[in-house]
Amino acid sequence: SDPTLGLCGFPEPWAVMYLPHLQGVRSLCAAWVLCGRFLPEEHAGIWRVGQKRLDVAEDIFVVLSGFVAQWHAPHEVREVCSFYVRRLVRLLPAFWLAMAWSLIFQLPSLRCIFLLQWSKTEARQCPNGATATVAMLIPCWLIYPWTSSPLWKVGPRLTLGLASAFWLLVTFLRGELDNPITSLASFGLGVAAARVAQEVFPDLEVDEDAKSQSWIWGSVADMLAVLAALMVAFVGDRSGETQAFLAMERCMGLLAAMYFLFSSAGKSGHGLVQGVLSHASLASLGKYTLYVYLFQEPLFRSIDTLVPLKHSAEGFVFFVLLLWLIAGLYAENVEPLLLQMVHMHSPESRDELS
Repeated sequence: SDPTLGLCGFPEPWAVMYLPHLQGVRSLCAAWVLCGRFLPEEHAGIWRVGQKRLDVAEDIFVVLSGFVAQWHAPHEVREVCSFYVRRLVRLLPAFWLAMAWSLIFQLPSLRCIFLLQWSKTEARQCPNGATATVAMLIPCWLIYPWTSSPLWKVGPRLTLGLASAFWLLVTFLRGELDNPITSLASFGLGVAAARVAQEVFPDLEVDEDAKSQSWIWGSVADMLAVLAALMVAFVGDRSGETQAFLAMERCMGLLAAMYFLFSSAGKSGHGLVQGVLSHASLASLGKYTLYVYLFQEPLFRSIDTLVPLKHSAEGFVFFVLLLWLIAGLYAENVEPLLLQMVHMHSPESRDELS
């Protein structure tokens, strides 16, 4: 049998073009969220900027999820099967483990247990409020596989134009970034950006002449990354809800999508920022961010019960290191075991054994 085929016969992620700088983005966003939620105020320093912009980090996560989903886009029924199975196997056991862990502190409602808390207001009533963004991604994951094939009949530029128009309409009408409709628009923006990166730009592995243009794509990507960093650092303050701040918060998803597009154009990586984000120290940690996100709150509450962390910088560092260790152990040992168990019961596996 083909070793690159995984669940339901869909190619394993490592069998498709791998872009390590996207994992680096995940690492930075995860660190951003951890500092924003748990770093003691008196020790925040420059990280206080991030504390006021957590919605931006979470919106970048949603755009990135759409970009990665399109990069490994399913086109057949068996691939749609794998799309669902892989995400369910990765998400649900870890989510329910975190929920069971959180029972020590608070009893969850049925909406919390079945990931139906689709806004931060509802999520605050759950033992593990950090799962709100994951819950908002579920409608995107449910809808996407059945729309990906029709999208291929529309030109990539038109797809990006339509996705951008829908994103602008929803983002500026809805106002807040913590609802499923806005998440669907951000996810779609990531999907459209990935399609343009794959189809409009020449494949550098095939077209040798196009390599001379790659520095242009990398320069554009670097400028977008610098612009995004400057906007996050210096534009407005949520406490005042200034128009400049609200505009920055809402436009960051579009900047992120454009950065992913140009830094991944031609199915390769480009730019100085991309080189930093691709470094193994960041990219390797990015593989664990889903579990960092799911386990962060129950672990913090557990440690805080024994040793108060709310005013301890040293305790925060210990918490972050332990959290990434637990997430890594789960990703490296438990997740492959679960995927192997599901694969053993898949139709392809049974056919091989018969």
